[in-house]
Amino acid sequence: MIPRHFFRRILPALVVLGGAVGGLGADASAATIPPAAVSKASAFAVYDNAAYPNVDLERLGAVKSNIVYEAPVAQLASQQPRYFRGARPYWAELALPPRAAYEALVRGTVRYPGPVVLDFETLYLRGSAATAYRHFHKLQTLLAWTHEAVPGRTVGYYGVLGNTAPRYLGLERQLATHEGALFPSLYTFGDDLAAWHWRFRQIMAEGAYIAPGKPVYAYIRPQYHDGTRLAGRYLTPGHWSYELQVARRLCSGVVIWGPHHSDPDQRWVEATGSFLAAPFAV
Repeated sequence: MIPRHFFRRILPALVVLGGAVGGLGADASAATIPPAAVSKASAFAVYDNAAYPNVDLERLGAVKSNIVYEAPVAQLASQQPRYFRGARPYWAELALPPRAAYEALVRGTVRYPGPVVLDFETLYLRGSAATAYRHFHKLQTLLAWTHEAVPGRTVGYYGVLGNTAPRYLGLERQLATHEGALFPSLYTFGDDLAAWHWRFRQIMAEGAYIAPGKPVYAYIRPQYHDGTRLAGRYLTPGHWSYELQVARRLCSGVVIWGPHHSDPDQRWVEATGSFLAAPFAV
């Protein structure tokens, strides 16, 4: 078990990278981020995992990435796919599918040059010890099968970093030894930028503990997260640019996600283009 004071010890070091944030409104167009200790300009990556039919981030320099969703894997295991999309029922738990069928699904899904992300949200490491260990063994197995299906690719789990109970960080550390990168969710729940920034630093502290030096690519979205008061509304260009700037100083890159419907607000796309085109000054 990790000591309760662990995060209080490690977070101050990460504040140096992110700087203090406070008193910022929703627009945040005038927000500035203090210089980072180390420039990540050469390594920072922007991956496109969005499904907006009218948005092409590749033309701006983003790289298409791959995601294996839980629902089609559940279907292979003879489970109802509807229980493995969106807000999963509390009792839903992905079963292991037949190995050959799973590996065929992965090979058919992985079509782009970016990393391979496994999104199995009913298998997070939390709950009772028996549940967490069962989830851990399933995650280990599915990760090994994925590596067999697409050897040489960067593979990692969506959301395990940031959704693991503190008492199971040892299991998360074991799992991370076989992941090529970590993919936490940093979606936006409201306009409190200080709270979002603090959550980002907490997740990065966890990542530094369980997998020192391993790349971390944060999932972000230009819309407020589902189930929140502002669900579906687009962030202002200033708010979106702020999140990109913070990410560039705290982690190895971002994965931009979006749903399967046309995007009526292209301002975030323009802001992304400006971010990718601008030099990163220390």
